[in-house]
Amino acid sequence: MLNKVIRLWRYEFLVWEFAVIVFTFLAMEGIFNWLLMPISIVELMYEKLLSIAIFGFVLYKFRDLTRGERIMIFAVLVMLVRLVIESLIKYGTVMQEFTMYTILYPVIFTVYIKWLCRTYQLDFLPFVAKFYIWLYIGFMIIYGRGFSFSLNEVIMDDYGPFSGDSRIIHARSIFMMIIPMLWYLMRSINRDYKGLVPFAICVVVILIHQHRSVWASSVVALIVFLFAAYRNHYISFVKLFKISMAALILLVGVWFIVSSTSPKMIDFFEERGSEILNPTREGGTGEFRAQQRLVYFQYVLQRPVFGWTFEGFEMPNPLVDWWPAKSGQHFHEGYMEMLFYEGIAGLILKYAIAIYMLVKAFSKRLSQESVVLVAFGVAGMVFSFSYVLPLIYYGMMGLGWYYIEKDAGPAITKRKEEDEEQREESNDNLLNLLKNKQPNGYLQ
Repeated sequence: MLNKVIRLWRYEFLVWEFAVIVFTFLAMEGIFNWLLMPISIVELMYEKLLSIAIFGFVLYKFRDLTRGERIMIFAVLVMLVRLVIESLIKYGTVMQEFTMYTILYPVIFTVYIKWLCRTYQLDFLPFVAKFYIWLYIGFMIIYGRGFSFSLNEVIMDDYGPFSGDSRIIHARSIFMMIIPMLWYLMRSINRDYKGLVPFAICVVVILIHQHRSVWASSVVALIVFLFAAYRNHYISFVKLFKISMAALILLVGVWFIVSSTSPKMIDFFEERGSEILNPTREGGTGEFRAQQRLVYFQYVLQRPVFGWTFEGFEMPNPLVDWWPAKSGQHFHEGYMEMLFYEGIAGLILKYAIAIYMLVKAFSKRLSQESVVLVAFGVAGMVFSFSYVLPLIYYGMMGLGWYYIEKDAGPAITKRKEEDEEQREESNDNLLNLLKNKQPNGYLQ
């Protein structure tokens, strides 16, 4: 039974492989997890137990990890040992607040997904792209009946992956639609024009859900994508210019049609987008984030290296009073969360993979899959100014890391072959030179 083959979207998986991928990787996507187990308490308990199991598994497989993977896991271990010692001394428990582990766990998850992809040779970015489009359609069919542009508040007993208003889906899940958007744009560039339809669907989804953090992240992702695609010769300068002009003409055409038929819609989107350029505007959601950043940065300066750790949960919230006591500070911004709780050490560790992706954006040895995931990884650095990145983001970074190292294999082989050819050429040149110096051109 476990060795039975499952065929889905032209991909073949053994039953047990498919189960591992679904329940340890794809189930970390909020809206997919909600379809599997639509109760937040159950979902959170599942993720906690799974995080412990995966950490134990990664430690068990430590010898099978690459050098870079071992460094990251060792760094996490050092930080966790420090936290355990602090918790035992101050509170008499192994881990006073489990959240201190969960905010570091994405680093472990990144390594686990990379190991999983490398071990089973999972070349399934196209599968992930299809997965997100069909997941969105299915979720909206079930839960999207109340969708509207009004942004009316929706009162719910369990908010789960929902936005809490008429946009229905939270920004963290809409942010993931950048992956299929970039993948199908890449397919369209390669003259697979069927990709234009799913690409357009992704663009529309990102626009209509009105999460400005996703809008800004998408723009950055597209810029990095086109830059990396150009450097890696997937797109010429002429084609890049044509695409830019076509996009501009299309935007002008859409703007003209919409402004003629529904001028209030243009004003609405202009008003929604204006906060991206003015994030601290009074009354906007960005104003609260700016206040939170300003207030908590003063605390960060007091303990910059390792942060406030468990004491941060004992501390009353300096901005609002509606959160339960000792429940933490409930950060919007991913950077500030790490700086406050784990300090600069934790910030560098957790965002090391995003920084790695930013550096790799300048590489000239990236596959199409790597270009897409590098651009997405850099977009995550922008999204993190508004929200804490979802766990599934780090899984996708593990997939991207796997693709990048996979790209390096042929490149290393090619360089070795080129070096060998150069050595042989040099030897031939030296031999010819020696021959020319001898009488009658012969060596004696």
